[in-house]
Amino acid sequence: CAWYLARAGYRPLVLERGQEAQKRKETVDRFWKDGVLDPDSNVQFGEGGAGTFSDGKLNTQTNSPLNKEVLETFVRFGAPEEILYLNKPHIGSDRLRGVVKNMRAYLLENGGKVLFHTLLTDVVSDSENSRIKAVKCRDLKNGDVFELPAEVLVLAIGHSSRDTFSMLKERGVKMEPRQFAVGVRIEHLQEKIGVSQYGE
Repeated sequence: CAWYLARAGYRPLVLERGQEAQKRKETVDRFWKDGVLDPDSNVQFGEGGAGTFSDGKLNTQTNSPLNKEVLETFVRFGAPEEILYLNKPHIGSDRLRGVVKNMRAYLLENGGKVLFHTLLTDVVSDSENSRIKAVKCRDLKNGDVFELPAEVLVLAIGHSSRDTFSMLKERGVKMEPRQFAVGVRIEHLQEKIGVSQYGE
């Protein structure tokens, strides 16, 4: 979203509660190795989102015409061109961190800004017409609380930002549940399947 806005001439401000992709990788590695969890920068939170640690798989069940544009954008910022024609495109986590870093560089070069370690804590609205006036934030490094003027707010918070969902609910923001499907995989021993199919 920020890339689209910057490309259109806007100067978006991105609030990210986690770390930059490379620093986040070090934090996640420390968790996997020593069990030290950073609750605000981990597999779920940080630059690149949860997808940064999914090995860069680019599978989707949708047939949107935007799929091609997404893949072309990834290639523009450093992903291998083969993702444009492979049946199951795959960037790889190591390359994906570079792609995300390159996208951030484009954003910064075009007037955008990214505030890492910054948590959205509240939305301030005009009581007369319920329009957004500002957002309240907390710097997770030093604890400072501050307010940023805002007329437009795009939330791309994933499914794990429960604190943000709770705040939005308290503010009366209308939310709709999203449908999802659950699959079940059952595995049987080969010998059991053989007996079932062919008998003893």
